[in-house]
Amino acid sequence: MSGYFENKVAVVTGAASGIGLGITEKLLSSGAAAVFMGDLKEENLKKEADRLALAYPGKVFPLQTDVTKQEQVEALVKAAKAHAGHLDFVFNNAGMGMTLPTEQITFEIWRFLVDLNLLGVVYGTYSAIPIMREQGFGHIVNTGSITGRIPVPYQAVYAATKAAVISMTESLQYELEVEGLQFSVFCPANVITAIFGSMTPPPDAVTVPDAIDYIFGELEKKALVICLPQSARDFEALYRVDRPEYDKLMRNLAAERRENYRTKGTYY
Repeated sequence: MSGYFENKVAVVTGAASGIGLGITEKLLSSGAAAVFMGDLKEENLKKEADRLALAYPGKVFPLQTDVTKQEQVEALVKAAKAHAGHLDFVFNNAGMGMTLPTEQITFEIWRFLVDLNLLGVVYGTYSAIPIMREQGFGHIVNTGSITGRIPVPYQAVYAATKAAVISMTESLQYELEVEGLQFSVFCPANVITAIFGSMTPPPDAVTVPDAIDYIFGELEKKALVICLPQSARDFEALYRVDRPEYDKLMRNLAAERRENYRTKGTYY
């Protein structure tokens, strides 16, 4: 690491599990001065924050946060700024995946996922922007998905929220880079987290540490869009350069998922 994260103050949402916990741990091990951990699940947040505080005393600040509540996200961001008078990183990571057949999708599911995956990121982003504009620096990192870059069957709702996050992040980079702000969005495919439960992750899934190492390496380069792992980058390249072949693969995937839902009740 080049020191990009040393002595920095950061906010991470969804910080007590999965990729968010990996981000938190990587920030601390990379020399961050303070990490403000936002997470909805209070018990797990306390457990992970207490564990990390033993290794990094005085650097871990947990705050229970429901990212669907604008005022709670604003409070998290403002607490981080107040800590040392500056705010260097905001990782808007809280969210959830969803792979469901259309007949199981309701308008309530649409509202829930838009509130969580999109508006939760909007609240974090637009709470941090005024602070970072005033200080003349700051890096906002949003969690997208490869499904926001390429169409994938049975993920219409999830993909729509992530595509919006990606487009917003890219647009803000071009608008606000002249004021010293940096934006990034990372777009993972399958990462091995608790989201899989008792199911075996797909064969191309990567571990959280491997995903985080790649993401942080790209953040140091101030990359705007970060896709991972290599299989995801390959699929995106195929979508851009050989659409008929990509369409064939996705139709095969749709047929496979259709059969899996019929026989197993899940998508793989």
